[in-house]
Amino acid sequence: MYVPSTVVLRLLNLHLPRFLLAQLHFDAIKTKKSLNKVKKALENLPTGFQAYSHAYKDAMERIRAQDIDSRELAEHVLSWIVHAKRQLSITELQHALAVEVGEPELDEENLPQIDDMVSVCAGLVTVDRESKIIRLVHYTTQEYFERTWTSWIPNVQTDITKTCVTYLSFNTFEVGFCSSDEAFYKRLQENVLYDYAARY
Repeated sequence: MYVPSTVVLRLLNLHLPRFLLAQLHFDAIKTKKSLNKVKKALENLPTGFQAYSHAYKDAMERIRAQDIDSRELAEHVLSWIVHAKRQLSITELQHALAVEVGEPELDEENLPQIDDMVSVCAGLVTVDRESKIIRLVHYTTQEYFERTWTSWIPNVQTDITKTCVTYLSFNTFEVGFCSSDEAFYKRLQENVLYDYAARY
């Protein structure tokens, strides 16, 4: 939908860290199907401290309104990023999302595409191409989820634990210890979630 320049200017004049909040509001407003609805949405934009919470809540509601595959992917991506004990690389998160609890190995056909992982999350995650880390867009996003997570997706820690246990139980690890440093590094490269799953 065409969005008039006055809409963009209104968003860029917000008084909080501008670009992030403007982008979140823009993502919400661009879904409106008429100019009148765009204007009403603009009139109701929150300001001040609550603006972020409102924007994040709105993003989560947009995620929930997606088709079931997109919604589930977004929920899994956010669950891992919010609750991981350290930042995850793109490939670590891809492996985590591809694990099927109870299966003896990773099916690479389950690996989600990076662009899909980002696009389904309604502007809440970003990829640092240099470090290859996928993370939340802002520290306030983490703070918001720490306050509200159980109302969105309960039992996350249990699901993450099951995923890690399943990963560590894959057939590839049944051979035991690696006989050399080279074999060890090869195993880590092929099983990128191993380090995280074993440590945490």
